Amino acid sequence: MKKLYIIAFALFLVSFVNTSAVAQTTEKGVTIIELVQIEGQFETQELNLKPGKYQFRVVNKNVEKEVGFVIQKAEDQKNDVMKTALPNSFTASLIKKGDAQYTGIVDLTKAGEYVYSCPLNPTPHYKIVID
Repeated sequence: MKKLYIIAFALFLVSFVNTSAVAQTTEKGVTIIELVQIEGQFETQELNLKPGKYQFRVVNKNVEKEVGFVIQKAEDQKNDVMKTALPNSFTASLIKKGDAQYTGIVDLTKAGEYVYSCPLNPTPHYKIVID
């Protein structure tokens, strides 16, 4: 019986790691979400958030190439990211191995689906659901 609880708990943790993010609210009412990019992907692969204002801290965890970050509406993900990116959703500069950068404050107050990705490297588009 103890093994069953351990296995169930381990499965819970695995599912939690794939869809969770570290978040904290600042005194200005802006929620900070930390997203870690590893080789070819982000560790957090989906975000379910409440409408609000967010700032994203993007970490390059041992990726040899410089990485970046951008958010688009889901329906725009096949269009030119330079034309369809949400305002303030880029990092201030390219992120080198071991470094981190913040985006500006991103307005995600409208319910809907958005995607985030690295515009520099072939990472998938990861879903953000605002409800």
